[in-house]
Amino acid sequence: MRQVVLLHGLCGSPAYFEELEPLLQADVYALTLPGHDGREAGPETMDEFADWVIEEIRLRGLERPVVLGHSFGGYIATNLVRRYGEELSGFGLIHSTAAADTDQAKEKRNQAMERVVEEGVNPFIDTMVPGVFAKDSEATLIERAKQIGYAMSKDGILSAQRAIRDRVDETKTVRDTLLPGLFIYGDKDPNMDEARAFIGADRHTKRSLPVSHMGMMEAPIEEAKFINAWLEEVSHGEV
Repeated sequence: MRQVVLLHGLCGSPAYFEELEPLLQADVYALTLPGHDGREAGPETMDEFADWVIEEIRLRGLERPVVLGHSFGGYIATNLVRRYGEELSGFGLIHSTAAADTDQAKEKRNQAMERVVEEGVNPFIDTMVPGVFAKDSEATLIERAKQIGYAMSKDGILSAQRAIRDRVDETKTVRDTLLPGLFIYGDKDPNMDEARAFIGADRHTKRSLPVSHMGMMEAPIEEAKFINAWLEEVSHGEV
């Protein structure tokens, strides 16, 4: 059975995938990134986060797994494709993008980091988490995501935000790689449009759902169907 590594988003944890994971037809390894879910902060750059992930893959003895990354996890996944592509058999961007931050987005991250320093973790989470859901998303899911986020450390937020802010554009990476890729986009995502979600993905598999940035929590059955179908195609060399 194919091995799949799941990478959660900023201020998340493997709990983001609790409903999705058991539906996947694969051996799944959901990693907890440094600085998240009570873990000590470590990496400061996207290269360092990717280095940490590849070491975890090696320590587990995984053989060319597929790496699926949600949001921040997707940024790590594209870095892995560029720098460690020979150790993967495929990748997926789940509500993510290969593009770098715009200048406006970088400034927002700077402001967010200042707020974390001044006010702490919880006020940041209380603002950030509802902002990644759609207006009609279930309140219980928003509250659940907030509770996951409260386990962040202040240093963890700052390190991850710096890495995200300063990441390089990976559009050419996903456009040129020979690895198969899966791109999933929620058309209710309040912070991303389809063009940004699918940039560089012309030769890859692209799927849209009527969900927000948190589709793996909102529609795990539908997302699992997309992922399983794609994994089957990858296994048979059809993508």
